Amino acid sequence: MKTTLTIILTNLIIGNGILFFGGKSSFGQDVNYSLMVGMSIACVVFYFLFFRYSGFETYSNLKLILLSVLSCMAIVFLGNLFALLIKEPINEVLSNLPATLLMGIMGNILLFPISLILGLLNFGIITYLKSK
Repeated sequence: MKTTLTIILTNLIIGNGILFFGGKSSFGQDVNYSLMVGMSIACVVFYFLFFRYSGFETYSNLKLILLSVLSCMAIVFLGNLFALLIKEPINEVLSNLPATLLMGIMGNILLFPISLILGLLNFGIITYLKSK
């Protein structure tokens, strides 16, 4: 439970900080609060389920690194989907499913460096807390 809480809080603080300050520093744009909410929901749900049911304690270091980075990418994809569901009516989202998937893929492409850094940070936190 300590690992789950630490990973969730770390990712929420860093991820929402990037989205908030990135939105504030963009050229006249407002902060995308629906994206912040969507990413937060995806982060909490994904990591809660992952740490509850995955048995990550037995994974090798390579598998844990790959899963840490891929989980960040999955959260970006799901967060974009949740943000779209918050902003738009569900029938419009489902009728434009290819555009919805494309938005998730583009979000992963744009945020890949952040996913990589957060994934490696998560790996470091997990291995540190596992060794204690």
